[in-house]
Order: sequence, then C-alpha cells, then structure tokens
Amino acid sequence: MFDVRTVEAGGSCDQDRDSDTMSITARRRRAFQRQACLLSVMAAFSLGLALGVFVPLIGMSQAVTNAKGSGAVAGGDGSSSGDGEGDGLGGIPGTRFGEHLPHKLPHFPTLEDLRGKDSYNSVSFVAEAKLKAEDVFRHAFHIDQQRDDKDTMVIKKFDPEDRYIKEYMVRRTPDGLFHKGPEKRLSQPSIMEQILNSGKLETAEESVIEIVNQSDDHDYTEDSDGVILNDIFWGSTVENALPKGFDKGQSELWTDYLQSAEVDHLEVGCGRMQNRMVVFRDGTRACARYRQNTDQIQGELFSFYLGQLLNISNLAPSAASIIDMETKLWSSVSDDISNSQWKSTKPVVITKWIEHLEPAGIPKPFQPLERHLNKLDIRNITEGLDLPKPPKGLLDRLGATITPELQPIRPPGAPLAEPVLRRLVELAQWSDLIVFDYLIANLDRVVNNLYNYQWNADIMAAPAHNLARQSDSHLLVFLDNESGLLHGYRLLKKYEAYHGLLLDNLCVFRRSTIAALQHLRDSNVGHRLNELFERTTNAKIRDVLPPLPEKSIKILVDRIDRVLGQVQKCREIFSNR
Repeated sequence: MFDVRTVEAGGSCDQDRDSDTMSITARRRRAFQRQACLLSVMAAFSLGLALGVFVPLIGMSQAVTNAKGSGAVAGGDGSSSGDGEGDGLGGIPGTRFGEHLPHKLPHFPTLEDLRGKDSYNSVSFVAEAKLKAEDVFRHAFHIDQQRDDKDTMVIKKFDPEDRYIKEYMVRRTPDGLFHKGPEKRLSQPSIMEQILNSGKLETAEESVIEIVNQSDDHDYTEDSDGVILNDIFWGSTVENALPKGFDKGQSELWTDYLQSAEVDHLEVGCGRMQNRMVVFRDGTRACARYRQNTDQIQGELFSFYLGQLLNISNLAPSAASIIDMETKLWSSVSDDISNSQWKSTKPVVITKWIEHLEPAGIPKPFQPLERHLNKLDIRNITEGLDLPKPPKGLLDRLGATITPELQPIRPPGAPLAEPVLRRLVELAQWSDLIVFDYLIANLDRVVNNLYNYQWNADIMAAPAHNLARQSDSHLLVFLDNESGLLHGYRLLKKYEAYHGLLLDNLCVFRRSTIAALQHLRDSNVGHRLNELFERTTNAKIRDVLPPLPEKSIKILVDRIDRVLGQVQKCREIFSNR
C-alpha cells in the first residue's frame, strides 16, 4: 500500500525544486536584461558623443582646408588676412564657413551695418545688443528725451576719430541697460580737422591754445547782458557777481598759522570715523583728515594744490602735518590722539573750518542724464524760457485750442533779475566743479549720483556728495577730494564714462580756468604741483608723504588735453549761433 503522506510529501518536494529552479532562471534573466539595457545606454551615449564632437570637428577642418585652398582666407596677394596662423573662426567668412556646417550661421549686425542706414525711419534695436551707460553716452554733448516715451532719447555726440558730429537713438531698458540705434552724420569735417590738414598747426592742443589766446580783452564778443563771452565763456556780469572764495593769500596765511598754532583738544566730527574736529587755543577750528592709506592724504593735498594752480577759489585752505607729540602743534593733545587711535608719524591734512554751510543740490540743467549746458540754454534761462510750462487743459489735449509759443518774459534791455543772476552764478561755479572733478577723477561727488542713476532715477535730485553752499555768500565749497589724482585714476576703466558725461555736456566755461589750464599744459603741471608741495611742507612731512607719482602726472596731462579738446569742440559747435 502506498502511504498517502509519503506520496504527498514527495510531490511537494518536487514542486519546491521546480519552483526554485524557475526563480533562479528568472533572476538570471532579469540581471541579463539590466546589463543589456545598461550596455545599450552606454553605447548610445558613446555614439552620440562621437557624432556631436568629432563629426563637427571633421567638418570644420574640411571647411578650413577648403577655404584656404579656394583663397577665401587669403588676401589678394595670397597673404593671410588673419592675425596669425590658426585663425579659427576669426579668419573665415560666414558664407564659406556656413557651407560646411549642418546649419548656416545667422548674420549678426555690425557697426558698419548700422552706419549704413541714413535715417531713423527704419530703426530696429537688436535685442541681444544691450549696452551700458558708459558705452551709450561716451562723447555725447546734447541729449533730447522723447516727449511720448521717457525711455527713448536722441543723442548727439562728437566722434574724436573722424571728427564728425553724429546723432543716434537709444532706448533704456528696465534692467538699466540701453539699446542703441544707428549713427547718422550731421556735420562736415570739423574746423579742427581743416586746421590740422592745412599744416598750420601740428597738434589739436596748439589750435585750442591759439583760439583761447586770441580771446584777450581787446578781442572778444560779449552779449548785451554780459552773460556769455565768445560763445563759450561766462561774461563779465556773471564773473563780477561770483563770490570771492579762498584765494592764494588765504591759503598761505593758513599754512603759516599751523606752524605756530597749538591744538587745545580734538572732538569727534568732520565726516569719517577717524577724522577729528581740531580746536586750537585761540578758538579757531579745523577738520583733520586721517587715513591709514597715504594715497588718500596725497589725493586730498594735491587736489587742493591743483585747485590753487587753476585759480579755483572753492577749496577751503588746507595744509599737511605730521602727528608728532614733540611739536608745539600736538604736544597738548596726546590723550586725545591716543583715544582717536591715531598713530605717531602719520600724515594728516588740516582744512580750515568753514561756517554757515548747507547741502548743495545738483542744478536742474545737470539733474537728469538728458540735460546739458551751453549758450543756448543760458539764453533760455535769461529770457525765462526754461520755466516749467503750465499743464494743458482738457481742450488743449483734445486739440480744440492752439497753444501759442512761449514768449520771453523779460522785456528787451531790462537788467537780469536777482534770482536769474543767482542761478547763473551757481552754474558758473558748477562749470569749474565739472572741469575740476574731471581732471582729478573724483569719485565721491557727482559721479556717485550718476553711477547710481541706473537704479534710482530720483538720485540726481538729491544733494550732491561732498558739496556744500555757504548760505551767506552762495559760495560752493568743494569738500573731500581725497579720491582725486590717485585712487580715482586707478578706477578709470570702470568710471571714466561717468567722469566724462558731464564734461561732454558742458559748453560754458570760466575763461580764467581755461587760461590757467593752458598755462599748466605748457609749463609742466607735474613740476608745478611738486614745486608747490616742496614749498608748503617741511622735511618731516616729505619723509612720510611722497610727491605725486609720475604715472598720475601723465594721466593728468591727458585729461587736461581732453578738457581743452572739449573747449575746441564747443567753439566749433556754438560759434555764431
């Protein structure tokens, strides 16, 4: 008899063995499938890499070979048109190169393409070509904003390369960049180019010097109000109304005073943390500028010297000193010096304290980026044509009425009103400020507002940095020039467009400043500055404070030439207009 349990047990064992065998086979099959899938992916990736990298390289090498063989790269004489061997993409014309690629390269507009257009009727801004403000407004001297579109401006500039006046349109984008349209020539070759081509003068600087030298007292033309002289200079009415300021005599008296004075105590104040208000025994006050870096002390001192050489009287008397407790000047304030964390033998610049100062804003002609100042603008100010226009009523907007042109509000021959003369006096001082700040490359005044204008359009209406007005005399005081001539020169690559923007828009100058600038250009400005430094300092100061570096002197000479070139440009544009 069969044991049913035995049979059932034997059958159960056989089934278990079959099930184990099947599960092992399934696992092996799945492992094989995974390996095959992984190998397929790797093979596809390798094939794609080969197709994506090596095939284009083969195509490019063929393109280069074919282009060279057909003379596409070589010039008419067989010489290469590239900069050297292995031009790569730079030496292959787009049409030849495109024939050997899967997709033909698109044509990107160039400057030559833009210059080929004769009008703005077909202006189309390229979306990819976004420019910074310094690239858009370089050499601009006249900027008009569109009435119906505040972000679109028409700009006139003087191109120093071909000496043509050109016009182009730009549109401001929300990210602070600009789209630039094609340039259009507006003038024939300039007077300066004709002079240079005639061989009468060797350099542009000589022509500028000759023109201004001709503007002596016996040879000038002044308008009936005495506001504009020889089209580009402030006239006698404005010059006679200017506040006196600080002349060379006052500066010499201040230097002599510090040699015999004695400091009573130091107080916190005068700007930055380590600056101090200096109170002398006789009650005289001054500001002492202390810096760890002597470059900023040099910048403050030599900027003051340059102002003196230019006869600019808006800089308060300043002199250098050394922190030395053994001298009479500092002997009584050793504790105050220690509390101020000043170190012995460090140089400081001591500037005379000026009373009755108030913040000074940027005048309306210089507030927006789109404004300028020339003799036509001055004429509008004197005639009252620059005043805000009254708002239009409903009938005006609908065109039901004809608004008459704005007429001068000052009767012919009437003297200038006091508010108008005061505005002109302020603008005349600003013309010196713009020239002075450009020469020293000052970062801490108007350039600060211009740079931040791309993010804050209202910043030009805020008070200018480091500029104050004396409330009783209306004298503008140019404060804190420590970034001049050294630190500012090191950052010219970043800020030069902002330095030049106001200068490019200025065409009214003080004649005495330009004459002094020409004299400095002819008499070695570096020698004059260092000579003044030697005469107004002692040996101890010169041991720790070096003279102006030769590199800075060369940059200053270039910037003097740039200002004189602006004078010549304005002469050409506004002569007899």
